[in-house]
Amino acid sequence: MANRDNPDFLSAGTIKGDKVISSTGEDLGKIEELMIDIHNGRIAYAALSFGGFLGLGDKLFAIPWQALKARVHEHAFLLDIPKETLEKAEGFDKDNWPLSTHKELSRTYTYYGYRPYWQPSVAEQTGVPGEARSERMAQAETVKGRSNIDFLSASTIKGDKVVNNEGEDLGKIQELMIDLEDGRIAYAVLSFGGFLGLGNKLFAIPWQALSPRADEHILVLGVPKETLEKAEGFDKDNWPVTNREWLSNVYSYYGYQPYWQTQRIENRPGNI
Repeated sequence: MANRDNPDFLSAGTIKGDKVISSTGEDLGKIEELMIDIHNGRIAYAALSFGGFLGLGDKLFAIPWQALKARVHEHAFLLDIPKETLEKAEGFDKDNWPLSTHKELSRTYTYYGYRPYWQPSVAEQTGVPGEARSERMAQAETVKGRSNIDFLSASTIKGDKVVNNEGEDLGKIQELMIDLEDGRIAYAVLSFGGFLGLGNKLFAIPWQALSPRADEHILVLGVPKETLEKAEGFDKDNWPVTNREWLSNVYSYYGYQPYWQTQRIENRPGNI
């Protein structure tokens, strides 16, 4: 696994369980889960438990990723939300997760003062990155036809089966690597079992190459066999120390533009 010195990415499994602290260093709780927007790979929200903090110990809270700042060396995340706001926040029961669509989550983002990432910025509304806007709109239409679920937990996605366009069983999702800055899946880690003799290695795959079938717990990998046969994997016990330079080559190999090179949306408090 990549070390934690100055990583661009950490695995979802590593992030889960990391503690959450306030700006004054007070221990608030921990990250219980990451909810993934299955249509674009973004972290829809982090589910936090606050322990005994402010008497909020019996509930979980949906927090926009933008409100969390990684402190990698401390295995912690700083939560940039005032106590008064947290005190009045609407949590949910650990056994009853209510937020599964953009519409439901929109109110949470608004409450914490963040613009939902799926809503176009002012620049996009005025037509600057028209191609990006059109792509997002087309994606939204595809989403509506596929499933009424927008989000799945990282834990749910891990272990899901991967098939090709012909329906052949290729392998499964072993891990999701999260871009700490952008709050999205940097890449999915796949094992291919005995497919094409690739059973002893893991492979970094751009999320854009995977089409989720949420109701079936299946992801369709739209990559030709010949491309997979020549792909450079890595050993299960020796994960590469990944960074964006390394990942850029992976994206290029599979024919995808790295997400950090496209028009970025600024999500900051007050930009609603």
